[in-house]
Amino acid sequence: MSNNALCSTAGSARIAPPSSPSRHNLNYSFGLPGGAYCLGMARSAVKGVLNAHGLADLAELGSLAASELLGNALAFTPNRGVSLDLRWRFGVLRVTVFDEHPEHAESSGAGSACRAYRREALATLEAVVGRCGGVVGIAAAEKPLSGSKLWVVVPGEAGKRYAAL
Repeated sequence: MSNNALCSTAGSARIAPPSSPSRHNLNYSFGLPGGAYCLGMARSAVKGVLNAHGLADLAELGSLAASELLGNALAFTPNRGVSLDLRWRFGVLRVTVFDEHPEHAESSGAGSACRAYRREALATLEAVVGRCGGVVGIAAAEKPLSGSKLWVVVPGEAGKRYAAL
């Protein structure tokens, strides 16, 4: 008995993967080993990915967002691995960074103070992204992950707004 018989789509028309990069298949995750040298590589990678996927107008803003989020993550978790995700969904670009920043005991109040300090470190990025119609966020990573999740979400027209600043 073939394993294909167990699959409900066996024998039906197969959906071919996209033949070239487009906005609709922009979905990348990069693991970075940590260290400041990763920032330049990440900026170049983000620009290349966005250009290849037809989002050249977002390449500068996207690479700035990635660099600032990664810089924040690396400052709070030096020499530890980080993850960078790029997604295009529903007309918006999402740039997300996960780091390994340890959780703080809620009873100490250190968690909220630390998040406030990290958000302050992202204030310039938040001002720029806000002027472009986007948002910057920071939160604890959701289980089963640990650490922090930092993100930027910008609409497709944010690149034109960024160029006009």
